[in-house]
Formats: sequence, structure tokens, C-alpha cells
Amino acid sequence: MSRPGCRQAIVTAATALVDRDRAVTLRAVSREADVPTSSIYQQFPDVPSILLAVCHEAFRELEAVVLGAPDAHAAGLAYLDFAVAHPRRYRVMFGAADLSSQALRLFTRVLADPDRAMTFWLGLHGLADQHTAIRRSSQFAVIAPRLITSLI
Repeated sequence: MSRPGCRQAIVTAATALVDRDRAVTLRAVSREADVPTSSIYQQFPDVPSILLAVCHEAFRELEAVVLGAPDAHAAGLAYLDFAVAHPRRYRVMFGAADLSSQALRLFTRVLADPDRAMTFWLGLHGLADQHTAIRRSSQFAVIAPRLITSLI
């Protein structure tokens, strides 16, 4: 497998493990990606480096849906939809990797005003974090649009 192809296979495998709430170990990634462990070491020095790559790829996906939204309200909903669709990945993104500063910069692009962007993101992140921890609260669909409106 080519170097870029191998790297992507490793990240894809680790992402699948995260999404299934499985431990991301070299052995597990090796099995999931169907690559020898030695190939992993050629791409990544350790498991935290693999998880960081998973987080950065997930953030690129999140950024695409948020920036692809037509307005701030839709961007907020897109952010929450991503967190709901990928709860384990979301927790890793803001736990293990802590991409908070990147998220804040993302919402500064959506709202332009850094103070409003911080308030907006903190409100969204709080709701997303609680929803990923609690899982399927029936109130989430009602609260989310109201929260977004009040934050904008």
C-alpha cells in the first residue's frame, strides 16, 4: 500500500474504532486497517499521533459542514448535527485533542466578531457535549434551534 494510502487507511481504521467505542491500540488499528503494525510505525510514532490525525480529519469534516451553511443559524445546526451523528468522535475531538481554539476560529469566520463567536461556540459546545454524554434526549431537537437563535 502506498504511503499516503497506508496513512489514510490507518486514520480510517482508527476513526472506525473510535466511532464503535473501541480502544484505539496499535494492534486494533492494524487489524482494522489490515496493515502490519510495522507499517503503522512508518506513518505514526504512537497511538496519540493517530488519534490526533483522526481529530484533525474530523475537524475538517466539521469545518466543511459549518462553513457550507448559508447563515449562522444553519451553521449552528450543522455543528450540532455533526456532534449528534458522531458523538464518540466529537468527544475525542474536544477531549483528547482539544480542538477548542480551532473551533473558536471557525465560528469567528461564521460571525466575524470574536466575542460573539466565542459565546456562540461555547453555547453550541455545551449543548453538543451534554447531548453526546446523555444521548438521545427528546428535548434536544426543541432546545437546539432556540439556543442558536438566542446565541446569535
